Amino acid sequence: MGKTLLNNEDKILSNFKKLSGESKKEVADFIAFLGAKEEIKATKEIISDSDFLRSIMKGDEDFAQGRFKKWSEVKENV
Repeated sequence: MGKTLLNNEDKILSNFKKLSGESKKEVADFIAFLGAKEEIKATKEIISDSDFLRSIMKGDEDFAQGRFKKWSEVKENV
């Protein structure tokens, strides 16, 4: 992590500690919103790649049909 980023995080945490309880709740809600927004963006990127989406769906189908190996079997060969 860069020094500037660490300094910014220290400043953010320092400012956060000075907030009222209600303001801290608003900050926490906003951080949760940003996290969900990033997850949605990543999901959209995945489903926009038709080959990748097809591969995921095939894997789900294989799993549902019992076509998989247990991790304990796979890790022996890794």
